[in-house]
Amino acid sequence: MSSSFSRLLILFLAIGALASTVGSAAPPQPAAADNRLVSSATVVDAPDRRPDRSQFRASPTSTPAPVATSTPPPAPPRPAATLHPIPVPAIDAQEVALVNLDTGRFLWQRNARTAWAPASLTKIFTAMVASDLMGMNTMVTVPASISQLPPDSTVMGLTAGERLSVRELLYGVFLDSGNDAAETLASGVTSRSTFIADMNLRATRLGLRTTHFVNPTGLDAADHYSSADDLAVAALYLESHYPGLVAIAATPAIAIPATATHKAFALVNIDKLLHTYPGTYGLKTGWTDAALGCLISTSSRGGHRVLAVLLGAPAGTAYDQMPKVLDYGFELLGVLPRPAG
Repeated sequence: MSSSFSRLLILFLAIGALASTVGSAAPPQPAAADNRLVSSATVVDAPDRRPDRSQFRASPTSTPAPVATSTPPPAPPRPAATLHPIPVPAIDAQEVALVNLDTGRFLWQRNARTAWAPASLTKIFTAMVASDLMGMNTMVTVPASISQLPPDSTVMGLTAGERLSVRELLYGVFLDSGNDAAETLASGVTSRSTFIADMNLRATRLGLRTTHFVNPTGLDAADHYSSADDLAVAALYLESHYPGLVAIAATPAIAIPATATHKAFALVNIDKLLHTYPGTYGLKTGWTDAALGCLISTSSRGGHRVLAVLLGAPAGTAYDQMPKVLDYGFELLGVLPRPAG
């Protein structure tokens, strides 16, 4: 009896051990949520802004696309290059700047940021400041100080005491490059020194770093200078913001009839390119002994416009060199050759 009881006891112990082993293999119960993750629930639940990449995953039942094993035909031979670099023109001027007027992008510059006497190219600033201060219709009295201009000055032909409109004086500034007209505008509604300060302020606001004026005419003077780069930027600004000045500069000739306040004037534009280079419509000429030949030209061809500045061209060469620069600009833009004049 004791032997049977022992066997029975061993059997129960074996069954208990087996049950304990099975119980330890059961999966553990989930732990309580971590409170530190609750605050991030809004991030987890937010829409996923990353691209859905499921479209890039192949379906497990899809059949792989067959891989091409044939050799592709050889590429046709590349044609030989037919375009050649456009040669830069040989220019004797000290400074050159060339701009695409349609985009404002410089196409070519040479020594364009060196201070140089700008001669009468100064007058584009005189014209812009006068237009801003007075408008076109203000009447201005010619001062007695015009008698102090150098005897070889380019002049409109004003007489002290005459009264002309700003518009009429601007024709004298652009067509005849009249120093008398520039001086008259500079003292029209403010002092001459204040007017010149406004010219320098305009240069500063345009971001010009190599420009400073001491007179409204461009006569040679210490501390009176600019550069081809600065003048190109200023001319581009004038072209964009002063259509009235652009129209005046493009005028080949004009007859201003006499009135009760002034005599008659017959003005002819001294810019030869208006008459000799097709498409030219401005902008300003200049010459002094120190500056030599100076020229700002604007021209249009084939739906494109370019602007060029020359400073320091040897005597009598500016009108020969500028067409080379303009032609180069149009070639860079892919425009057809210059039409016959």
